[in-house]
Amino acid sequence: MEKGNLVAGEIFFASISVVLASAVLFLPFLMAKTALQDAWISVLVGTAVAVPFVMISISLLLKFPEKSIIEILDELLGSIAGRIVGVVYAVTFLLSSALITRQLEEFMVISLMPETPAIAIRVLFMIVVYMGIYEGALPIVRTNVYVMPVGFIVICLVILLATPSMTVENITPVLEGGMMPVLEAAFLGFAWLCQIPLVLLVFFKYLNKDKLKPMLKYKGALTVVAVGVALLLGALSTMAIFGPQQTSTMYYPSFNMARIISIGGFLEHIEVIFVGVWIAAAYIATTLFGFMAIITITQIIGIGDYKKIVLPTTAALLVLPGFIIRDVSHLIFVLDSYFPITMIALGAAVPLILLLLAAAKKSGQPEDEQKTETSEQSATAE
Repeated sequence: MEKGNLVAGEIFFASISVVLASAVLFLPFLMAKTALQDAWISVLVGTAVAVPFVMISISLLLKFPEKSIIEILDELLGSIAGRIVGVVYAVTFLLSSALITRQLEEFMVISLMPETPAIAIRVLFMIVVYMGIYEGALPIVRTNVYVMPVGFIVICLVILLATPSMTVENITPVLEGGMMPVLEAAFLGFAWLCQIPLVLLVFFKYLNKDKLKPMLKYKGALTVVAVGVALLLGALSTMAIFGPQQTSTMYYPSFNMARIISIGGFLEHIEVIFVGVWIAAAYIATTLFGFMAIITITQIIGIGDYKKIVLPTTAALLVLPGFIIRDVSHLIFVLDSYFPITMIALGAAVPLILLLLAAAKKSGQPEDEQKTETSEQSATAE
């Protein structure tokens, strides 16, 4: 991918789709399982915690506007440690792509096509993912500019049409179990939102620096808030319809909410639109994570043309979903345990450590070098 091909808004939109692709179906269930009717409070807490960490990631990237995450790691951690952490990022991106693919498989088999072998769905899905990765991130990111707003509209439409089935009693009493379950569920919401910095870390280098506007950090914060609002509406609506006990036993409460909509006996099967938009978002997220893995690998090993490893990477994605996830119960376990820790470590902790190292390094520079570096960063941000 050439530098300067992307603008900041496109990357923020892409990060929204990446989060919502996996959060819309599973996160309401996972959070309700822990916080019950207080899951919506957990969303608020997780969003509030995620905002400063996204701003931290952007602050780090603004210090190195022309460098990739691998180059930043090399400069701040040294070549050996930097490459090791870079490999961790690449593997995480690849596994995240495989994880979304597995979520798609399980959802399609359990809810829509129970007689269809999961491998058939995976093979067909991987064909289009291969095509998307091969053509590069630019077409996917720009297509997402149209898909993501449609997704938000569909979410709002489903919630609006399902309003008659909601009861306030299902989301009360508030804080019945105390704050600890709320904080545990907020950990999950925060982890999902930590995918936003991951997208920024990879694609920031390719932004058109002439179109980088001031207040970029605040636009990043607004992105987190937008995703948080979507998650909040999903948590409130599913809880208000099904209640905490039933929601905590449903793998796909959002999909089930769309299925129960019936207006006047003629407006039904809204779930078809819901599923169509979600599959599009899942495709975008899978393709972007796959591309992020490939770009990171090429930067680590020094390959100029990323297309040389698209085929073997896609072949790995064809095998990995069945290798890392045994069944839907195991999928839920991974999403509830390993996934949050990994996202927080790479999307929040590592950028914070790198920013602190960058600040420490800057404080040790001669004053003339600091002034030159500061003026270059100011010119880039403008």
